[in-house]
Amino acid sequence: MTSLQNASDIVELVAESFSPDSPDAVRRLFNEAGARAPEVIWTPSPIEVRNPLLKQFQDICKGYKVDGRVPASAVRLEDFGGLTEWLMLLEPVDGGSDFKYLAYGSSVAESFGTDMTGHRASEFGGHISSFFIGLYCAVLREKRCVYSEHEPPRNVFVRLWQRMIVPLFDESGEVAQILVLNVPDNELRVGLELMVDPVFVLREDEKLVDANRAARSLFRLPQGAVRGTLEEATGIPLEVGISPTDMLSQHKIEDSVRLTLRDAIVERLVMTVSATQHREEAFYVVVMRLIGT
Repeated sequence: MTSLQNASDIVELVAESFSPDSPDAVRRLFNEAGARAPEVIWTPSPIEVRNPLLKQFQDICKGYKVDGRVPASAVRLEDFGGLTEWLMLLEPVDGGSDFKYLAYGSSVAESFGTDMTGHRASEFGGHISSFFIGLYCAVLREKRCVYSEHEPPRNVFVRLWQRMIVPLFDESGEVAQILVLNVPDNELRVGLELMVDPVFVLREDEKLVDANRAARSLFRLPQGAVRGTLEEATGIPLEVGISPTDMLSQHKIEDSVRLTLRDAIVERLVMTVSATQHREEAFYVVVMRLIGT
């Protein structure tokens, strides 16, 4: 993990580069990590923010404004209703060279895999820490809201994070805190949530990265990021003998009848294993359908 001291020069470079005239530092930072450059829009217009959750967040923040600014003392997270699960609240620490998470939404933590409440942006490490800290430093300097889109590291099962970042001001007119609505753009995950059958997504090493609502309900999985293997979560081993990459190239789908124990009753289910590609990586997709005892 890169320490903040060692990364201070790149953080400053990133903060300075958040302008239309000088985007190269941010582009290089992401390109060297194998990701495309993020999009950053200062004081975005309504047409530039299409996500309905971000629009709702903007409307609530407008209701707090006094003389065009949102006072930190006026903001109550409960005012945001269901949006709180995607909200992050930060405060600058160490003279504004790092940022501590005072609140970290439950759904953000679930998607990322870790609750960062009480932790610092520098703890992410690598280019993501430099990006976050650089952008937050720029918010302290510019004192304006900003919209950003960026690709997370590959170990996070999200295609794209969309964020609206709003500075919160103290009585002296300085930025005391930063409020962020952070929502994922992930077409695959949204589609899986709409399915009535339990669905699991696994990496090639058979580690779980996602389970839809039906899967969580059927197998009574705890809230939060899914972990471990399919067998650890359900008692049912994968047993396919072929990589997801090969399944994709061969257009292969495997069906099998398996047994599962629920409430002391042995039930049969059909397990269908296929593969999909997400951000240039192949994943297993496991669909289970109960067929009776």
